[in-house]
Amino acid sequence: GELAVARACGEQGIIQTISTNASYPLDEIVSAGRPGQPFFLQLYVNADRAQTAALLRSAKALHIKAIFLTVDAPVPGKREADERILVSSSLTSSAISGAVASNDNKGGGLGRVMAKYIDPTLVWADLRWIKACTTGPDGRSIPLVLKGVQTAADAVLAARSGVVDAILLSNHGGRSLDTTQPAMATLLELHKTCPDIFDHLEVYVDGGFTRGTDVLKAVALGAVAVGIGRPWLYAVGYGQQGVEHLCEILKDELETSMKMCGLTDVAHAHPGIVNTAALEPLVRTSDDHPWISWRPKARM
Repeated sequence: GELAVARACGEQGIIQTISTNASYPLDEIVSAGRPGQPFFLQLYVNADRAQTAALLRSAKALHIKAIFLTVDAPVPGKREADERILVSSSLTSSAISGAVASNDNKGGGLGRVMAKYIDPTLVWADLRWIKACTTGPDGRSIPLVLKGVQTAADAVLAARSGVVDAILLSNHGGRSLDTTQPAMATLLELHKTCPDIFDHLEVYVDGGFTRGTDVLKAVALGAVAVGIGRPWLYAVGYGQQGVEHLCEILKDELETSMKMCGLTDVAHAHPGIVNTAALEPLVRTSDDHPWISWRPKARM
């Protein structure tokens, strides 16, 4: 599980992002890595804010390098495969969140238990509270990244917040809300509607990246880093060795793609090496709908 990933990332120089829904305690995962190995924490804010505050204090003590605040999954998504899995009522799904599984009349409770503890009332004003929870006596805090930004408008709000250090463009791998815009389309949307955002925030992407060529395309279009999810799950079936092998495959594909494009440094990647013509018609350029004039109205 996460322990094998931690060890493999330490060997390969990859940063592991530990989920609040991880199977092992945060300190145990960090201890599995090398001394000084960097880790990120993917945070789901608990409805019991005291638990989140305690987790953030632990993250600070363990020298977690960044908090990735998940903002694209305030409630459980419809995951039909998960609903078919019945779980024991005594099962605790996460060593970090402490969520306890339960079945219900919708089917198996495995999918919903992963999110039922999450606070759906999270708002922009709460970002300062989260930042404060990681601020030490020296006034320094853990960098805050918004994970799940899907519109240019939210990217602008993040930049204006004064507490967000970076954004991760993501639609949760399509697992929260079906038919949502892919991160690469959002990346192009930022270039079209608010290109100066790249001067104020670091921009990361994830969702559907499985090849080194995918990584190169994203970096060429302005992403500072690329997150990869599902491939790790497949690879960890072979333990640490499987995860390390995946890292080697991705690195080899990335290096080969760079050479094919005449690049000697990933920092030299630029939009000119990517043909985005097929994607551009799907990218919105404003909040105005081209033909529907409906606007929200106040309700009694």
